[in-house]
Amino acid sequence: MGQISRTMKLAASLLLLLVGAAPGFASLDWQVRERALKTEIGQESAEAVFPFRNGGDRPVRILSLSPSCGCVAAEPDQWRYAPGESGEIRVQMALTGYVGHLRRSVSVELDDPAQRFVELTLTLDIPEPVTIAPRFLFWRVGDAPAEKNLEIVLAEPAETSLAGFECDQPTFSAQLQDAGAGRYRLAVKPADTRKPVDSAIRLRAVLAGHDQIYVVYVAVK
Repeated sequence: MGQISRTMKLAASLLLLLVGAAPGFASLDWQVRERALKTEIGQESAEAVFPFRNGGDRPVRILSLSPSCGCVAAEPDQWRYAPGESGEIRVQMALTGYVGHLRRSVSVELDDPAQRFVELTLTLDIPEPVTIAPRFLFWRVGDAPAEKNLEIVLAEPAETSLAGFECDQPTFSAQLQDAGAGRYRLAVKPADTRKPVDSAIRLRAVLAGHDQIYVVYVAVK
């Protein structure tokens, strides 16, 4: 019986030691991990906030923040959160030069064994201030040098204007015509179609005081 008693006492001591050494449960409870934003024409940046709370029983530290793109910056309000403490990570994205539907993310590394990495996602719909159709005009070698047109539409004429254009090759002539209500027509014509030639026409738009270049390609092929 003495041997059994000593064995039971040893097992109990080991169990208490293991329980005492077990790490506390830590976890950040996120209110949201994905934000969808709509932006306006001329908007230069967008911001989203991702709030959370430390619902565990020990402090949690943010070790690093890794944005998926150089256009994204992220920063927490602090780097260590006590049990029960709330915080937030603020994510900013530069919008200049981007249009359409975009998806960007930030990887958050924690010292939490139950939750080492968290992905925060930001989706944006950035309106196109200027639409051009088509973006490519071509004539076949030997075709008649007929005039062809590009249709240009300004989404917000009050905020955007066309400041002119330039063509890389004098082989092509172009004339910009104002069709009213933020619509324009660019008439393009080659001087000669007897041999292949290509060029780029650069349209300069002014958006909220900033220049933006749109490129159209023309060619005799």
